[in-house]
Amino acid sequence: PELYTLSLHDALPISPLAGVPPYFGIYAAIWGVLITALFNKSKVFHGGPNSTLSAVLGVTLLPVAPQFGDTYMGYALTLVLMAGLIQLLFWLIRPLSRLLDLMSEAVINGMIFGIGLFLILKSLTAFGGLPINTEVEWPLVIAWHNLLALLEIGNMHAIEIGLVTLISAVVVRAFDNTRNWGILIGIVAGTLYSQYLNSKYGLENTLIEQTADFSAIGFVFPSIPIFTQDALPDIITIMPGAVTLALLGLFQTVAAMRRMNRKMGQLVDSREGISSDAISNCALPFLSSLPTCASFNRMWLMHSMGASSRWVACSSAIFLLIFVLAFSDLIAIIPIPAMAAVIMIVGANMMRWEDVRPHFSNWPEASVFLTAFLSVHIFGLFGAVIVASSLDRK
Repeated sequence: PELYTLSLHDALPISPLAGVPPYFGIYAAIWGVLITALFNKSKVFHGGPNSTLSAVLGVTLLPVAPQFGDTYMGYALTLVLMAGLIQLLFWLIRPLSRLLDLMSEAVINGMIFGIGLFLILKSLTAFGGLPINTEVEWPLVIAWHNLLALLEIGNMHAIEIGLVTLISAVVVRAFDNTRNWGILIGIVAGTLYSQYLNSKYGLENTLIEQTADFSAIGFVFPSIPIFTQDALPDIITIMPGAVTLALLGLFQTVAAMRRMNRKMGQLVDSREGISSDAISNCALPFLSSLPTCASFNRMWLMHSMGASSRWVACSSAIFLLIFVLAFSDLIAIIPIPAMAAVIMIVGANMMRWEDVRPHFSNWPEASVFLTAFLSVHIFGLFGAVIVASSLDRK
């Protein structure tokens, strides 16, 4: 049950990060898990949707097309496919895959820490029931303007829903026995409070936007990435984002497998993780899905459960599909402010002090971490990869 809960926990919040409909995240948690399980021989390897990769996708495509539109979703699929092909090159060319082992965790964690802060600040407008800020640039001044707008003209009903969701989730997550249920219970609390406000004041007065219509959800939802001549200039524009997406996914997979090696006391070849990531991300764009990579939390949970087969991971994907098909009407009424609160929690969870504290044991490693963190906000994600990696090699 814990693994099933964690699958649902990871599937719901990631689509808003990427600016795509919710079923993209659902399919990533279904087909992404199935594909990575089938193409990786490890008994405990567990791939799946990833909040960092979804955020990278959203940041990359923000200047190209309006979020949630058909063109945007087509480019999202194209971006994931390009990232998958780049990852395939890293697997086919062995020296490239070995280079990933040289990337320090300080670079990876610095970027993840920076993206976590980005997610929190980016969610302020949706938390307050305001239009999403589509500014391309990312000076922290924009975040300040978002905060001022939230305080001055924010929808109080939306803010109340966000706070109910946030507080409920944080309280539940404070207890070890219920930690994995925190986000789900927060979403339920926020949704119930939203329904109460709508019944009392009317939707025309509360102006609470809901998640989406899930009627399109089925066993599979085929899709085709955009590769037309007219789209070529935009595809060239997002190419650096594809490189960033590919590398960040591989960095996280290699780092997760390193940690599993340390925990289990045995060698798990990182190339197996690279191959399953590449195959998954080449296939998922044709299944209306977000990108995937290895998840240390899910792998460690499987190891702790004594999982002896890859089919344990497959069962979590099948459970999620059945759950979504059965309760799609209820998922569709989740209010956007509740999802914004969840994104804030996800962002805060990416900024855990226990993950970064070891980097401050010596100044060189701390400087790499801080450079990666600051570069996300100064140079963007692709610039952060280049700058921090260059410093890491010195």
